[in-house]
Amino acid sequence: MRKTVLIFGISSFVGSNLAQILKDEYRIIGTYFKTPVEIEGITCVPCDVFKKDYVMSIVARFKPDYTIYAVGLSSLADCKLKPKLADALNTGGAVNVCTASERHQSKFVFISSGFVMGGLDVLYKEGDSPFPNSAYGNSLLATEFYIQRSSLNYLIFRCASLYGRSHNPKHPNWFECVQDAYAKGLPIQADDSVHTGFLDIYILGKVIKTAFAKKITNRLIQISSRDYMTRFEFAQIYAKTFRKDSGSIQKITGKFPLDTEKNSAAPLAIYHFNLDTTNVEEFLGTKMPSIEESLQYTFKRMHVVS
Repeated sequence: MRKTVLIFGISSFVGSNLAQILKDEYRIIGTYFKTPVEIEGITCVPCDVFKKDYVMSIVARFKPDYTIYAVGLSSLADCKLKPKLADALNTGGAVNVCTASERHQSKFVFISSGFVMGGLDVLYKEGDSPFPNSAYGNSLLATEFYIQRSSLNYLIFRCASLYGRSHNPKHPNWFECVQDAYAKGLPIQADDSVHTGFLDIYILGKVIKTAFAKKITNRLIQISSRDYMTRFEFAQIYAKTFRKDSGSIQKITGKFPLDTEKNSAAPLAIYHFNLDTTNVEEFLGTKMPSIEESLQYTFKRMHVVS
Protein backbone atom coordinates (compact mmCIF):
# COMPACT_ATOMS: atom_id res chain seq x y z
CA MET A 1 0.00 0.00 0.00
CA ARG A 2 1.34 3.41 -0.99
CA LYS A 3 2.18 5.89 1.72
CA THR A 4 0.24 9.15 1.93
CA VAL A 5 1.63 12.67 1.54
CA LEU A 6 -0.57 15.56 2.65
CA ILE A 7 0.43 18.88 1.06
CA PHE A 8 -0.90 22.05 2.64
CA GLY A 9 -0.88 24.71 -0.08
CA ILE A 10 -1.17 22.52 -3.16
CA SER A 11 -2.10 25.53 -5.31
CA SER A 12 1.24 27.21 -4.55
CA PHE A 13 4.25 26.97 -6.83
CA VAL A 14 6.10 24.60 -4.49
CA GLY A 15 3.02 22.62 -3.49
CA SER A 16 1.71 22.00 -7.00
CA ASN A 17 5.10 20.91 -8.32
CA LEU A 18 5.84 18.61 -5.40
CA ALA A 19 2.43 17.01 -5.93
CA GLN A 20 3.32 16.28 -9.55
CA ILE A 21 6.74 14.93 -8.62
CA LEU A 22 5.55 12.67 -5.80
CA LYS A 23 2.22 11.40 -7.15
CA ASP A 24 3.66 8.41 -9.01
CA GLU A 25 5.02 6.90 -5.80
CA TYR A 26 2.70 8.29 -3.13
CA ARG A 27 -0.97 8.90 -2.52
CA ILE A 28 -1.25 12.69 -2.58
CA ILE A 29 -3.83 14.77 -0.72
CA GLY A 30 -3.71 18.54 -1.16
CA THR A 31 -5.32 21.49 0.58
CA TYR A 32 -6.01 24.93 -0.84
CA PHE A 33 -7.49 28.14 0.53
CA LYS A 34 -9.19 30.09 -2.30
CA THR A 35 -7.55 28.69 -5.42
CA PRO A 36 -8.48 25.09 -6.19
CA VAL A 37 -6.28 23.20 -8.65
CA GLU A 38 -6.95 20.10 -10.69
CA ILE A 39 -4.08 17.62 -10.82
CA GLU A 40 -4.90 14.20 -12.21
CA GLY A 41 -5.03 11.50 -9.56
CA ILE A 42 -4.87 13.92 -6.61
CA THR A 43 -7.60 14.70 -4.09
CA CYS A 44 -7.83 18.37 -3.10
CA VAL A 45 -9.83 19.81 -0.20
CA PRO A 46 -10.30 23.39 1.07
CA CYS A 47 -8.56 24.41 4.28
CA ASP A 48 -7.78 27.56 6.24
CA VAL A 49 -4.47 26.89 8.02
CA PHE A 50 -5.37 29.48 10.68
CA LYS A 51 -8.22 27.26 11.95
CA LYS A 52 -6.42 24.90 14.31
CA ASP A 53 -9.30 22.49 14.83
CA TYR A 54 -9.96 22.13 11.11
CA VAL A 55 -6.28 21.56 10.39
CA MET A 56 -6.25 18.89 13.09
CA SER A 57 -9.35 17.22 11.61
CA ILE A 58 -7.82 17.04 8.12
CA VAL A 59 -4.62 15.42 9.40
CA ALA A 60 -6.70 13.01 11.50
CA ARG A 61 -8.95 12.18 8.54
CA PHE A 62 -6.25 11.34 5.98
CA LYS A 63 -3.59 9.99 8.39
CA PRO A 64 -0.63 11.04 6.21
CA ASP A 65 2.79 9.49 6.59
CA TYR A 66 4.28 12.86 5.53
CA THR A 67 2.84 16.35 5.83
CA ILE A 68 4.39 19.09 3.69
CA TYR A 69 3.79 22.77 4.47
CA ALA A 70 3.85 24.69 1.17
CA VAL A 71 1.69 27.62 2.26
CA GLY A 72 3.31 31.02 2.63
CA LEU A 73 4.16 34.48 1.39
CA SER A 74 7.47 34.09 -0.42
CA SER A 75 8.01 37.50 -2.02
CA LEU A 76 10.65 39.51 -0.17
CA ALA A 77 8.94 42.76 -1.12
CA ASP A 78 5.43 41.56 -0.20
CA CYS A 79 6.64 40.31 3.17
CA LYS A 80 8.06 43.75 3.97
CA LEU A 81 4.83 45.46 2.91
CA LYS A 82 2.67 42.95 4.80
CA PRO A 83 4.75 41.72 7.76
CA LYS A 84 1.73 40.57 9.77
CA LEU A 85 0.46 38.46 6.88
CA ALA A 86 3.96 37.05 6.37
CA ASP A 87 4.16 36.06 10.04
CA ALA A 88 0.68 34.55 9.92
CA LEU A 89 1.26 32.45 6.78
CA ASN A 90 4.94 31.59 7.16
CA THR A 91 4.89 31.03 10.91
CA GLY A 92 1.38 30.85 12.44
CA GLY A 93 -0.09 28.47 9.87
CA ALA A 94 3.03 26.33 9.88
CA VAL A 95 2.87 25.99 13.67
CA ASN A 96 -0.75 24.80 13.45
CA VAL A 97 0.09 22.18 10.82
CA CYS A 98 3.25 21.09 12.65
CA THR A 99 1.26 20.61 15.86
CA ALA A 100 -1.36 18.51 14.08
CA SER A 101 1.32 16.43 12.36
CA GLU A 102 3.07 15.79 15.66
CA ARG A 103 -0.15 14.68 17.36
CA HIS A 104 -1.01 12.23 14.58
CA GLN A 105 2.56 10.92 14.10
CA SER A 106 3.08 12.32 10.61
CA LYS A 107 6.54 13.51 9.56
CA PHE A 108 6.36 17.30 9.17
CA VAL A 109 8.24 18.72 6.17
CA PHE A 110 8.93 22.45 6.01
CA ILE A 111 10.33 24.26 2.96
CA SER A 112 12.49 27.13 4.22
CA SER A 113 14.82 29.52 2.38
CA GLY A 114 18.42 30.66 2.32
CA PHE A 115 17.09 34.15 3.05
CA VAL A 116 17.13 33.23 6.75
CA MET A 117 20.86 34.04 6.55
CA GLY A 118 22.39 37.51 6.73
CA GLY A 119 23.57 38.18 3.18
CA LEU A 120 27.33 38.33 3.88
CA ASP A 121 29.89 37.03 1.38
CA VAL A 122 30.47 33.71 3.17
CA LEU A 123 29.46 30.10 2.60
CA TYR A 124 26.65 29.44 5.08
CA LYS A 125 26.50 26.03 6.74
CA GLU A 126 23.53 24.44 8.52
CA GLY A 127 25.13 25.02 11.91
CA ASP A 128 25.78 28.74 11.39
CA SER A 129 23.63 31.15 13.38
CA PRO A 130 21.04 32.78 11.11
CA PHE A 131 20.65 36.57 11.23
CA PRO A 132 17.89 37.39 8.72
CA ASN A 133 17.71 40.91 7.31
CA SER A 134 14.25 40.62 5.73
CA ALA A 135 10.71 40.12 7.02
CA TYR A 136 10.56 36.97 4.88
CA GLY A 137 13.70 35.53 6.45
CA ASN A 138 12.58 36.41 9.98
CA SER A 139 9.23 34.66 9.54
CA LEU A 140 10.86 31.49 8.23
CA LEU A 141 13.53 31.46 10.91
CA ALA A 142 10.87 31.64 13.61
CA THR A 143 9.28 28.53 12.12
CA GLU A 144 12.61 26.70 11.84
CA PHE A 145 13.26 27.32 15.54
CA TYR A 146 9.76 26.23 16.55
CA ILE A 147 9.98 22.97 14.59
CA GLN A 148 13.40 22.08 15.96
CA ARG A 149 12.28 22.75 19.55
CA SER A 150 8.80 21.21 19.38
CA SER A 151 8.74 18.39 16.84
CA LEU A 152 10.13 14.88 17.23
CA ASN A 153 9.59 13.92 13.59
CA TYR A 154 10.51 16.58 11.05
CA LEU A 155 12.54 17.55 8.00
CA ILE A 156 13.48 21.14 7.12
CA PHE A 157 14.76 21.89 3.62
CA ARG A 158 16.46 25.30 3.56
CA CYS A 159 16.52 26.10 -0.15
CA ALA A 160 18.14 28.45 -2.62
CA SER A 161 15.87 30.21 -5.13
CA LEU A 162 13.59 27.59 -6.67
CA TYR A 163 12.23 28.02 -10.17
CA GLY A 164 9.86 26.33 -12.61
CA ARG A 165 6.24 26.60 -13.70
CA SER A 166 3.29 26.79 -11.37
CA HIS A 167 -0.30 25.55 -11.62
CA ASN A 168 -1.55 28.95 -10.46
CA PRO A 169 -1.49 31.48 -13.33
CA LYS A 170 -2.70 34.30 -11.06
CA HIS A 171 0.65 34.53 -9.28
CA PRO A 172 3.50 33.85 -11.76
CA ASN A 173 6.96 33.44 -10.31
CA TRP A 174 9.99 35.25 -11.72
CA PHE A 175 10.97 32.35 -13.99
CA GLU A 176 7.51 32.42 -15.54
CA CYS A 177 7.74 36.20 -15.93
CA VAL A 178 10.97 35.73 -17.91
CA GLN A 179 9.31 33.16 -20.15
CA ASP A 180 6.27 35.39 -20.60
CA ALA A 181 8.44 38.39 -21.49
CA TYR A 182 10.22 36.37 -24.18
CA ALA A 183 6.90 35.12 -25.54
CA LYS A 184 5.59 38.71 -25.81
CA GLY A 185 8.84 40.28 -26.99
CA LEU A 186 9.15 42.47 -23.90
CA PRO A 187 12.35 43.61 -22.15
CA ILE A 188 13.45 41.72 -19.03
CA GLN A 189 14.69 43.71 -16.05
CA ALA A 190 16.91 41.60 -13.82
CA ASP A 191 18.61 42.51 -10.55
CA ASP A 192 22.40 42.30 -10.33
CA SER A 193 22.97 42.84 -6.61
CA VAL A 194 21.63 39.73 -4.85
CA HIS A 195 23.57 36.47 -5.30
CA THR A 196 21.78 33.17 -4.65
CA GLY A 197 21.75 29.63 -5.91
CA PHE A 198 19.07 28.72 -8.46
CA LEU A 199 17.56 25.25 -8.60
CA ASP A 200 14.81 23.57 -10.62
CA ILE A 201 11.94 22.67 -8.27
CA TYR A 202 12.00 19.12 -9.66
CA ILE A 203 15.51 18.65 -8.29
CA LEU A 204 14.21 19.52 -4.83
CA GLY A 205 11.47 16.93 -5.38
CA LYS A 206 14.09 14.28 -6.12
CA VAL A 207 15.96 15.18 -2.94
CA ILE A 208 12.76 14.88 -0.90
CA LYS A 209 12.06 11.47 -2.44
CA THR A 210 15.55 10.33 -1.44
CA ALA A 211 15.13 11.65 2.10
CA PHE A 212 11.81 9.78 2.43
CA ALA A 213 13.32 6.56 1.05
CA LYS A 214 16.28 6.78 3.45
CA LYS A 215 13.91 7.56 6.35
CA ILE A 216 15.82 10.68 7.32
CA THR A 217 14.39 12.29 10.46
CA ASN A 218 14.98 15.44 12.48
CA ARG A 219 17.38 17.12 10.09
CA LEU A 220 17.77 20.58 8.59
CA ILE A 221 19.25 20.12 5.12
CA GLN A 222 20.39 22.91 2.82
CA ILE A 223 19.52 22.56 -0.87
CA SER A 224 21.16 24.68 -3.55
CA SER A 225 23.01 24.70 -6.82
CA ARG A 226 26.80 24.43 -6.51
CA ASP A 227 27.33 27.99 -7.73
CA TYR A 228 25.70 31.36 -7.08
CA MET A 229 24.76 34.35 -9.18
CA THR A 230 22.34 37.22 -9.63
CA ARG A 231 19.06 37.19 -11.53
CA PHE A 232 20.78 39.09 -14.34
CA GLU A 233 23.41 36.39 -14.73
CA PHE A 234 20.75 33.67 -14.41
CA ALA A 235 18.67 35.30 -17.16
CA GLN A 236 21.68 35.30 -19.47
CA ILE A 237 22.26 31.57 -18.94
CA TYR A 238 18.51 31.01 -19.41
CA ALA A 239 18.71 32.80 -22.78
CA LYS A 240 21.65 30.65 -23.84
CA THR A 241 20.02 27.39 -22.70
CA PHE A 242 16.55 28.12 -24.12
CA ARG A 243 18.03 29.63 -27.30
CA LYS A 244 16.74 33.14 -26.78
CA ASP A 245 18.22 36.56 -27.55
CA SER A 246 19.98 37.90 -24.46
CA GLY A 247 19.83 41.45 -25.82
CA SER A 248 16.46 42.08 -24.19
CA ILE A 249 17.86 41.49 -20.68
CA GLN A 250 18.42 44.75 -18.82
CA LYS A 251 20.64 44.96 -15.74
CA ILE A 252 19.18 46.81 -12.76
CA THR A 253 20.16 47.27 -9.12
CA GLY A 254 17.12 46.63 -6.99
CA LYS A 255 16.67 47.93 -3.45
CA PHE A 256 16.84 45.00 -1.04
CA PRO A 257 13.74 45.03 1.22
CA LEU A 258 15.51 45.20 4.58
CA ASP A 259 13.45 44.55 7.68
CA THR A 260 14.41 47.75 9.49
CA GLU A 261 12.27 46.91 12.53
CA LYS A 262 14.33 43.81 13.37
CA ASN A 263 17.64 44.71 11.74
CA SER A 264 19.64 47.85 12.52
CA ALA A 265 22.59 46.96 10.29
CA ALA A 266 23.49 49.30 7.44
CA PRO A 267 22.39 48.15 3.96
CA LEU A 268 24.94 46.20 1.95
CA ALA A 269 25.85 47.07 -1.62
CA ILE A 270 25.74 43.40 -2.63
CA TYR A 271 24.01 40.51 -0.85
CA HIS A 272 25.13 36.88 -0.85
CA PHE A 273 22.94 33.96 0.22
CA ASN A 274 25.29 31.09 -0.50
CA LEU A 275 24.36 27.75 1.06
CA ASP A 276 26.83 24.96 1.73
CA THR A 277 25.51 21.66 0.31
CA THR A 278 28.08 19.26 1.75
CA ASN A 279 25.50 17.47 3.87
CA VAL A 280 22.95 16.83 1.14
CA GLU A 281 25.71 15.52 -1.13
CA GLU A 282 27.41 13.32 1.47
CA PHE A 283 24.51 12.40 3.74
CA LEU A 284 21.94 11.73 0.99
CA GLY A 285 24.37 10.88 -1.78
CA THR A 286 22.87 13.53 -4.05
CA LYS A 287 25.20 15.65 -6.17
CA MET A 288 23.91 19.19 -6.59
CA PRO A 289 24.13 20.63 -10.12
CA SER A 290 25.53 23.95 -11.24
CA ILE A 291 22.96 26.56 -12.28
CA GLU A 292 23.73 25.91 -15.94
CA GLU A 293 23.27 22.15 -15.41
CA SER A 294 19.98 22.83 -13.61
CA LEU A 295 18.74 24.94 -16.53
CA GLN A 296 19.80 22.28 -19.02
CA TYR A 297 17.75 19.79 -17.03
CA THR A 298 14.82 22.23 -17.04
CA PHE A 299 15.04 22.68 -20.80
CA LYS A 300 15.02 18.93 -21.40
CA ARG A 301 12.05 18.19 -19.14
CA MET A 302 10.00 21.12 -20.47
CA HIS A 303 10.86 20.24 -24.05
CA VAL A 304 9.63 16.68 -23.46
CA VAL A 305 6.42 17.99 -21.83
CA SER A 306 5.83 20.36 -24.72
